[in-house]
Amino acid sequence: MALPVALVLAACYFLSSVSGILIQTDTPSLPLADRYDYVVVGAGIGGLVVANRLSENPSVSVLVIEAGDLDDQAEDVTVPGNVGEEDPHRYEWVVTTGAQEFLDNTPRSFTQGKVVGGSTITNGLCWTRGSTADYDAWVNLGNPGWGWADLLPYFVKSETYTAQHDASLEPTAGASQRTDPVVSKHGYQGPIEVGFPRYIYNQTYNFLDGIQELGIPINDDLNSGYATGANLIPSSITAENQSRADARTSYLDPVLSRPNLALVTGHTVTRILHRGDNGTAPNPGPKVGVPGRIITGVEFAANSTSQRYNVSCRREVILAAGAILSPVLLQISGFGPADLLTSLGVEVAVDLPGVGSNLQDHPMLQPVYAFDAPDVFTAWDIVGRTRDAVREEYLANRIGPWTAPMVNTVAFPALEWVQDDAPQFLTRISNATSHLPPTYDATLLAGYTAQQTELTALLSRTDTPAYELMSTSWGQLAVSAMHTFSRGTVQARSVSVFDKDNPPLVDPRFCSHHFDCDVLLAALELNDRLIATAPMAALQPVPQAGFAPADARNRTALDEAMRALIRTEFHLSGSCSMLPRDLGGVVDPALRVYGTRGLRVVDASVLPLVPGAHIQAPVYAVAEKAADIIRLDNGDVAGVHPLPKEVRPTPPHCAHHAHRAHRAHRYW
Repeated sequence: MALPVALVLAACYFLSSVSGILIQTDTPSLPLADRYDYVVVGAGIGGLVVANRLSENPSVSVLVIEAGDLDDQAEDVTVPGNVGEEDPHRYEWVVTTGAQEFLDNTPRSFTQGKVVGGSTITNGLCWTRGSTADYDAWVNLGNPGWGWADLLPYFVKSETYTAQHDASLEPTAGASQRTDPVVSKHGYQGPIEVGFPRYIYNQTYNFLDGIQELGIPINDDLNSGYATGANLIPSSITAENQSRADARTSYLDPVLSRPNLALVTGHTVTRILHRGDNGTAPNPGPKVGVPGRIITGVEFAANSTSQRYNVSCRREVILAAGAILSPVLLQISGFGPADLLTSLGVEVAVDLPGVGSNLQDHPMLQPVYAFDAPDVFTAWDIVGRTRDAVREEYLANRIGPWTAPMVNTVAFPALEWVQDDAPQFLTRISNATSHLPPTYDATLLAGYTAQQTELTALLSRTDTPAYELMSTSWGQLAVSAMHTFSRGTVQARSVSVFDKDNPPLVDPRFCSHHFDCDVLLAALELNDRLIATAPMAALQPVPQAGFAPADARNRTALDEAMRALIRTEFHLSGSCSMLPRDLGGVVDPALRVYGTRGLRVVDASVLPLVPGAHIQAPVYAVAEKAADIIRLDNGDVAGVHPLPKEVRPTPPHCAHHAHRAHRAHRYW
């Protein structure tokens, strides 16, 4: 039986690095309030952005519940040059997919952030937005107010942008290629710092020169809305310290003094609490005034054997647990496909077939092209005494190779730049649905058909990329498909989030539509041409086995080698899509879950089509916009950007209690 939080929780101790309190599970009790205005589930981008913005109003109380803990801000986390070297799974949980039948019939394993700050603590720092058309496609799919022009103010609001560093301070001085940002499309007072490293590997310029030799132009600002071309891209790094800028340090740490903001760490939400409505619940979308469920709060616990606790909300529960756990939590709480819920023994509160469907990702493979030229210096050379020297240089002056992340140079080719018969190719892929998951109902099929139309239009453009080519700091020429036609699923297999024997079934179904692998194959063939250009040949690149140009003459062998290497780019999204309900949608344009009052989703799962970009910048913008929508919904209009009429929410909802603020500890 779950107990109210105020009866007993865990113990606390003071952290030397923050002015707050962290509650853990093995110390004496410290009470929480029984009720908050807002309860936020998850402390990744979505959760921390929303918590920051909502708590700007001192008259409301905000509680954030996070399964992970605080990171220790150690060098393996904060130093850009150490990306990927953090202790395995220290701040992550491991996901193993179902067998990928359209690749090599084996599962894939990958990680997701389990820490305050979410995956921004461990990601590759890449900061890209995608094209104008990516977001206008969301509007075309039935989401007014979510086009590029609507989101641009929130891209701007989220960032403090610093232009490229003066290369004259570095060993790579004299390199010709620079960036020239469109000033009006960047922010200079936002929470998240965005900029460039103070060191650029020399082979970066070989890559950019080689790309131009192939006819792919330099784009001075890949974040301007015109998203094709090649150049350096900014990273989520601080300008002065040249260290990781994450959601925790950007959106949480600066507001720790707010007495109305509380954070519980090391506890997982196990269920969304709700009750029936005596009348009808306002339910925006195609149908208004249908019966709904009133969200009253959440249940949470530290682990499978510990006491479970209930906390109530006055206004809303905001689900921000990510593209895997958000749909799972909805499902085990009674919101999802009726057949799945019934099989789990979960009472169906709202039959929503789209919960856990429409899962999208950018499939990626990372072939290595070792550089044999004797004068080439790469990240692989930072070992032994060289590593000691690089570390000392970084710590003393914040310069040198440790300021450079794994990836900060990319190319985004349009389809017609890499596919001679692009129009005919697109004709062949249109209107196909036989590759979709067998669980798709009529609404999901209709939604996918609408998405196909938008994807085909996007790929017909020259300002929207078909794939991304990333030049890493040690010689990979990694490729990932940007606008994919394959769709996967996320399904709970147990009513307990702690059931390790029956974890959620995550099946991205990579290359279930042939286009996604076809475009990756075209990307590998462009790699062959790239390493043959004079600038790249000077590096004496040696492709790994199976990817040498000679192997490319046998497309079947290359395709087989490619499929064995395809992995996630960690951009899972779409599993609680913002779409009309009759197109398989889960949330409306105000991010409210259909059939409910007081429940929203704010994370990557709401993206109806994954943009052709690394998704941290888009999720920051979506969360900033969501915060404004929620504030307007609840009568808090100060500092809110004007919103289109179509996405202005209904009056406050959730449990009906007198409004009052609570003084609360900030780290729990």
